[in-house]
Amino acid sequence: MKRKAAAILIFFAGTFLFLYPTISERLADFEQEKLLENWETTEEAKAREVVRKSYGELNRVFEKEQKNISEQRLDQQEKEAGPPQTIGVLRIPAIASELPIVEGATEENLRVAAGHLTGTPFLEPGGNTAIAAHRSHTEGRMFNRLDELEPGDEFIIEAETGQKTFTIFNKTEVSPSDTSVLSQDTNGVSVVTLITCTPVKNPTRRLIVQGKVE
Repeated sequence: MKRKAAAILIFFAGTFLFLYPTISERLADFEQEKLLENWETTEEAKAREVVRKSYGELNRVFEKEQKNISEQRLDQQEKEAGPPQTIGVLRIPAIASELPIVEGATEENLRVAAGHLTGTPFLEPGGNTAIAAHRSHTEGRMFNRLDELEPGDEFIIEAETGQKTFTIFNKTEVSPSDTSVLSQDTNGVSVVTLITCTPVKNPTRRLIVQGKVE
């Protein structure tokens, strides 16, 4: 009995020694993959945090919440930053709308233009570009008529990299805290997400219109 047990032990010991290099490499590969995943997850988390903060600031602008700093100081900071720079033009033929696009969806920027939401790519292949503008109480101004758009309608964005036409595939309303519409999981399709508040009076939700390059 003891001889049988010893033989089994020797067999397993020999098998382990034979397989040890392979097992060791597999373990090393596994740890390597985990390290890479951790790095990618960290970078993705950082990117999501930037978008989340930018979207939170957009909500403040839409809802006209008060910041801890005074309005005078805010105005001074905006003056020191200089006038916004146009990075593109948004044209929506179905509602006869043409708006300059500037970098950053800040209160000052949205006063005169549509703002590219910081943290989202700007017209990068396979990315989800977020662009926001006020709904406005004036007929046809800013995104006042955005609710009239329907799937199948088109909008055009002209930028330094050229002109792209986007076909609307999604129109929905979400809560101000819902950032799912900013997801970069687009299956490799270039998407633009237009954001404004709704309804026009006493807005409590966000109107989302999304278009993609066909």
